[in-house]
Amino acid sequence: MKNKNFPFYDWVPKPLGIIFLMLLFIPIMTVSGAYSANSSEMVGGLGILSEHISFIGFCTSIGMAAFSPFFYDLVCIRREKFMCLVGFIILSLLSFVCANTDSIFLIATCSLVMGFVRQTLLMCNLFTLIKYAFGIEATINVTPGNEPTDEKGWDALDKEKTTSMPTIYFFFMILGQIGTWLTAWFAYHYEWQYVYYFMMGAMLLAVIIIMFTMPFNGYEGGKIPITFSKFGNVTVFSLMCCSFIFIMVYGKVLDWYDHPYIRWATLICIVFTTLFVWLEKTQRSPYFLLSAFRLKSIQGGILLFFGLMILNSSQMFVNIFVGVGMKIDNYQNAVLGNWVLVGYFLGLVMAVISSAKGISLKWLFFLGFVFIGLAALYMYFEVQTAGLYDRMKWPVIIRATGMMLLYSVTAVYANQRMPYKFLSTWVCIMLTVRMIVAPGIGSALYSNVLQYRQQYYITRYSHDYNRTETSTDATYKQTIRGMKAQGRSDAEAETMAAMSLKGNVQVQATLSAVKEMAGWTFYACFACAGIVIAVPWTKRRLDTIRT
Repeated sequence: MKNKNFPFYDWVPKPLGIIFLMLLFIPIMTVSGAYSANSSEMVGGLGILSEHISFIGFCTSIGMAAFSPFFYDLVCIRREKFMCLVGFIILSLLSFVCANTDSIFLIATCSLVMGFVRQTLLMCNLFTLIKYAFGIEATINVTPGNEPTDEKGWDALDKEKTTSMPTIYFFFMILGQIGTWLTAWFAYHYEWQYVYYFMMGAMLLAVIIIMFTMPFNGYEGGKIPITFSKFGNVTVFSLMCCSFIFIMVYGKVLDWYDHPYIRWATLICIVFTTLFVWLEKTQRSPYFLLSAFRLKSIQGGILLFFGLMILNSSQMFVNIFVGVGMKIDNYQNAVLGNWVLVGYFLGLVMAVISSAKGISLKWLFFLGFVFIGLAALYMYFEVQTAGLYDRMKWPVIIRATGMMLLYSVTAVYANQRMPYKFLSTWVCIMLTVRMIVAPGIGSALYSNVLQYRQQYYITRYSHDYNRTETSTDATYKQTIRGMKAQGRSDAEAETMAAMSLKGNVQVQATLSAVKEMAGWTFYACFACAGIVIAVPWTKRRLDTIRT
């Protein structure tokens, strides 16, 4: 029988318990097989491609999506201490492995398992926090058969979601950014491996506190409702997603289908996708309910998340500009990224106020795409070789506002009148589209177009950088004189002068390509904004898809 102060001992003050449960989310949201904050140091230390870091990051997302079909079974167990102890210990061990190996395959595998475990802890801790802090048994609202039975009940539930979902998204996005900043700080002041050791320390500290503040609680339902039969589907799903991401991430560096690895990855993706669909159609207890795709709200949610995450890949504009144009390091970039918190807050306020005033969701979709488009427009006019660091906060804030709006209201729309039996499937679909498929396509699209346009501008600007042009010749000779003054030989001075001119061409070409792509992103965002206004957004009729 659970104690009255579950999940803590009765002597733990409730405010302290709430604070502790909230702090647990920081290591949960942050831990991964690779961190963007130490990516450049990791690339240099291990002698690997930057694409390896991207692939490892996607593996974490795949693991998170693979957990989703276990969502309902695990959140109902209500064994916070057991789940946290096992989960944090596993994550600590995997972090140790990642810090002490140079095998990309091993790090990617660890990252995949990390994603699965962290999503388990994330959902279990969230439902425990809601119960402990607000006295609300949220599992009731995800249990099949507990759905409202009439229009009034569904409308009341949907209205509640328009406030609760943006708030939950805001909470997680804040914690995620805090975690990013912390890892960036450690990577800046110490070696890249220390990021993993910091996360291990945070999780082991959490384990110690859990041991002293939480009692063990047995599972009241008897046998734990988790079967290992679904893990075959997990494997198939993971291989399907990993092969797809391999194509998207490594396509550019391997020259796409000219390389056998890409051809093999495509074949594997097709085979395991076919196998996954077959398994879901034939199994009695499917891992994934394919009938969920019949819901128009889910169809709309998929399209919205797809458009959002592809266009959200435009965040690379700020990163490239401050990196190439201003030469700032990863820590300064992470500090700049903290301005997203302002955008998230503005997006939350707009979503909540709009809900209170009964404004249609389509106008929030419209505003979301407009804000992302305005961020791209800002970059179009701002991109230059001598940019100001402080001015880069504005596109970060503007884009984050639009991102917050679209993140939260898309989830609200997709959940409208959704039978609870589809909830786990929808979470899996959402995470797969939002964190794997769309970002994979978006990053591949933006990086490949950037490379193509960069080469175009290098060829174009190279004609302007020749010694027959007065200013170029003066710069060239000045560089030679400077090198000779430092004791360089004539040959060394001329080589370094030529390299300096080449570097100037590359910087100018990169910034011109970013400027051009920002313009096209602006047009794409406003096209999406127009579409969401023109398309009718209707709610599901209650006589369809009975629960």
